[in-house]
Amino acid sequence: MQPLLSDSPFGAITCKAGNRICSSLTAENPLTGTRFCDLCCSEPGFCGDCCCILCRKLITLDYDGYSYIRCEATVVDGHICGHVSHLECALRAYMAGTVGGSINLDAEYLCRYCDTRTDLVPHALKLLNICTSVASYADIEKILNVGICILRGSQKSSAKELLHRIESINAKLMKGVSIQDAFKKESCVDSTVLPVVNKYQNHSVQTKLQYDQKIKLESLGKSMKEELFVAQLVHQLNAIQLLLGPN
Repeated sequence: MQPLLSDSPFGAITCKAGNRICSSLTAENPLTGTRFCDLCCSEPGFCGDCCCILCRKLITLDYDGYSYIRCEATVVDGHICGHVSHLECALRAYMAGTVGGSINLDAEYLCRYCDTRTDLVPHALKLLNICTSVASYADIEKILNVGICILRGSQKSSAKELLHRIESINAKLMKGVSIQDAFKKESCVDSTVLPVVNKYQNHSVQTKLQYDQKIKLESLGKSMKEELFVAQLVHQLNAIQLLLGPN
């Protein structure tokens, strides 16, 4: 859904960009604690709540706002920065993803306004979760590509693992695998518990080995029981033959 521009002739709309679905217009606006910006936000037609700080254009809320990132760093007197940026704009400006040199980003976003770094691994995980409810192959590919771009080159173990999962799903979809099957064996969990997931994945492998050994032992035990039964049967037949004597 693309944002609609306000056509109100009364000036009651507070969004300076004229966006009728701007978060600043909601009764329960979670961004009321944002700091007043006297730089970009003082420009005509620019709204700090819904305009990209880099390109000045409106953000879109399509698919839970996958295409933008908001800086939620606390700046002054408990107020948050609140500025937003299209991820594509940030990637092109070398302010998102993994960037070397003096910027030195590792799967992070650097806010142009307050210079705060935001970890992008949770956002990439959000993209993966969003895709599970998307029906369009083209839209899923577009969303996954954003995740790949912000994770590629990272040295973080969590980012590497998530990148591998995303690329695996993307490869399956490109081969024509159904969306349901492509995501079937992928575990979409919060990035904060990835180490815990890995721990339980290792535990699962160990459990599987133990299960296989148990099956082998059970099979061996069954075979031994059969051999013992045959031996007892032969012994009983021999005893009967001795009792009957020679023919």
